[in-house]
Amino acid sequence: TNSAWRVSMIVPAVLFVLCAVSLKLFCWDTPTAKRYLVSETGKKKDASLMDYVEVLKDFRVVVMIFQYSACFGAELVMNAQLATHFRTYFQLQSADASMLAGCFGLMNLFARSLGGIFSDYAFAKFGFRGRIWTQFISLFLEAVLLYAFACVDNSQPWYVALIALIGFSLFVQMAEGTSYGIVPFMNPEQLAVVSALVGAGGNLGAVIALWCIYKPLGSENELLPFKVHAGYVMFWALMNVVYYWPDKGGMFCRPSTTAAEASKAKNNNSEENV
Repeated sequence: TNSAWRVSMIVPAVLFVLCAVSLKLFCWDTPTAKRYLVSETGKKKDASLMDYVEVLKDFRVVVMIFQYSACFGAELVMNAQLATHFRTYFQLQSADASMLAGCFGLMNLFARSLGGIFSDYAFAKFGFRGRIWTQFISLFLEAVLLYAFACVDNSQPWYVALIALIGFSLFVQMAEGTSYGIVPFMNPEQLAVVSALVGAGGNLGAVIALWCIYKPLGSENELLPFKVHAGYVMFWALMNVVYYWPDKGGMFCRPSTTAAEASKAKNNNSEENV
């Protein structure tokens, strides 16, 4: 009935409140301290507007914001679009369409963590370049599989689209994990600001995709928005080439020996001061 789904919303609402209270009461902010202190990052005050402006001057941070818009933003849009797509385009019952769309979100159980694990493993084997490459691979395959999903028309069985969707979902979530495998190293002194901006990029990506791609193009062709969105993801995947730090290197460049030694000495001094 019309009231059933509304009443069902009480369940996640209660669970979210219980989760929030539990996090506040029982969880530590960092591995070494129950409450996070700004001074631990070397700063003497909380972030100001000018801190955000200063961080945004770094083009690499801007690229990361939009890369996160291409993965987490894609997740948010798919949550809004998929049930309707399966119901109207493949002519499925509402309950069946919702179940298939739910398979996309189901990958959240492990795929985002898998991206972080993949990033950490590559870092251990290849240094910081490994993190950059895992980011590229995740976003690249996300784009490829989103395009594959968009190429499944309603002359084919719905399960063909589901197979492409599950693969696409896997790399969407993995890209979110690999993104935050890089974020802590981009500007350690402004970690909170960078994290906030990148997280906001996910919401920005949903707005861009919904209002610039799905709404204007969906009325012309039901599959075209997914194809254009795949192009958007691919563009930001290819922007991985701009990631370069003298002390960390880039996709195709090793770190500068001098910069790497200076960074190591700085870290050693910080540990001694602690």
